[in-house]
Amino acid sequence: MIIKSDQTAATRDDRGAFGVVETLRLSEIGGLSQYGARVETLHPGARSSNNHWHENEDELVFVLSGSLTITEGSEEHVLQTGDAACWPAGVPIAHHASNRTDVPCTYLVVGTRARQDVCHYPDTGRTLHRDGNDWRLLDSDGKLFKSGAF
Repeated sequence: MIIKSDQTAATRDDRGAFGVVETLRLSEIGGLSQYGARVETLHPGARSSNNHWHENEDELVFVLSGSLTITEGSEEHVLQTGDAACWPAGVPIAHHASNRTDVPCTYLVVGTRARQDVCHYPDTGRTLHRDGNDWRLLDSDGKLFKSGAF
């Protein structure tokens, strides 16, 4: 399937404390099921997510424009256009991306879509459990925080 830029638009989301993010969900538009691919634009001051890592899913980020700060644990790395970051499944390196500049930053995110996965959020102690289209987010004590379906 060919996806022309004039056929679709990114969704804009104000994530409160995480700032404004625009997302173009390429894999959904193209009908892909084995991996996810999206283009995200973080506006100045925005952050992608909480620190996290996946037991069963690989992740890749490739910077298309601007400057992106990747936080891995207590380390920070500034990526420029053409730079990439990879996180293999099962390697407990918690990470997130942020835009600490005064201009938008755009990057491609690609990740596998394992049928079952556990995503760890070490800063909150929560874990996200995925089983097919169903998910549940557990607090550090194992109690259900929330659940739903993708």
